[in-house]
Amino acid sequence: MILWVKIMSIYSQEDIRRLQHCIYQTFLDEPRLYYNKGAEKCGTVRNTFTKYWKEGLEDEIFFPPQIRPKMYENRKEYIYLVQTDVVHELFKYYQKHPDVIYLVYTLGKFDLLIQTKKPLEIVPNNAILYGSRGNYQYPKTPYCKFDHALDKIDYLLQQDHNPSCSVVEYPEEPDIKGDVWGWKIYPYLKYDLRPNYTWIVKKLRISFASFYKGFEYLLAVSTVLLPYYPHGFLQYSRRFFVFWTDYEDLIREVFSNFPCHVSITKVGGAMFVYAGIREQGLTKKHFFDICYRMLELGYVKKFWTSTPVFYWVPDPP
Repeated sequence: MILWVKIMSIYSQEDIRRLQHCIYQTFLDEPRLYYNKGAEKCGTVRNTFTKYWKEGLEDEIFFPPQIRPKMYENRKEYIYLVQTDVVHELFKYYQKHPDVIYLVYTLGKFDLLIQTKKPLEIVPNNAILYGSRGNYQYPKTPYCKFDHALDKIDYLLQQDHNPSCSVVEYPEEPDIKGDVWGWKIYPYLKYDLRPNYTWIVKKLRISFASFYKGFEYLLAVSTVLLPYYPHGFLQYSRRFFVFWTDYEDLIREVFSNFPCHVSITKVGGAMFVYAGIREQGLTKKHFFDICYRMLELGYVKKFWTSTPVFYWVPDPP
């Protein structure tokens, strides 16, 4: 206890941010790692590691490690971006749709984002972009200040870049045991891979052996993410971006420099990006200047943006 107090007393705010970035990296790589092992990886003691993990969750500096399924021929998800004057009514309507897994009420180029586990039988009127999504990509968040990240992007745009476009493919799902158990437990693990598993096992009336088979299956067919916002979630302006580009690798590299959570996928031939921009000084203006410079340089043909206002996901069964 004396050692812990001594260590804690010399932690500056910069030390805490570095430690929390290490915690982020540690649980992203090994979501179920024990606290004492995580502390070893970050060069601290268990109590300090645990304290700043839990404080980070409370302050929404990071969220629990999560999973999103990879896309296969037999399992796809679909995204619809809709312009509408009746967004409130549509938002309520699609909450009752059995195939909807994510809804976002937005302001900007589009007013509603609908994500489904099956294609909608009737495409909403004024859907301006829709299609099956590719796998999510979550660039590892670097440790740096936002203005330094934008300076790096400025320098990146001064270099020459080759065209690069990827084709979204849907392979056959690998034959891995545990799929039945995996999809039973998936709703309870999608947004948190670190719960106490006992209550899930009891609720579903399955054995621990079945649970762990399902868990290993899910890790094999999913992508792990850990949303991380070094200054706290509310300090960032979240944005959806849609880019039409022949320079996809460049767009990925641009957003890989962001010092907070970013997700990237493809829908209908466009790159669909979710990112946060720090609400500080001229940061937001600087980034939009970068977007327009990419247009001027021919790296982007056009882009859209919308701001999420609130979202809805269905409750676990």
